[in-house]
Amino acid sequence: MSLSVSYLEKIQESEKLTGVIKEIINILLAAINDWPAPIINLVDYEKEVYKLMGEEVSRETMEEYISNIDYSKNAWEGESFSQLIEVFNYYEEGKQLKEILKEIQGEIEN
Repeated sequence: MSLSVSYLEKIQESEKLTGVIKEIINILLAAINDWPAPIINLVDYEKEVYKLMGEEVSRETMEEYISNIDYSKNAWEGESFSQLIEVFNYYEEGKQLKEILKEIQGEIEN
């Protein structure tokens, strides 16, 4: 399953998931919504993030990337990443974004 934005919106409103996962989905939807180009599903958003930031995306690398964004040229990127970084608050330090998104997908699909 590609976890489309519309599916994430539907599941967020359902009673199927716990409060923490719902909060994380809410953060992801806000981050996707702020992205400068249309995003259809979570996998596409993940690809966009990794295309800009490289293979290792952790809280630390994201904070560094955000601190170097030229907001006069890339404000939407900055907004999106400022939302996305909040996801790391729910996980142990050093956890990679790929691992987080994989766990979220597992929670949703179970």
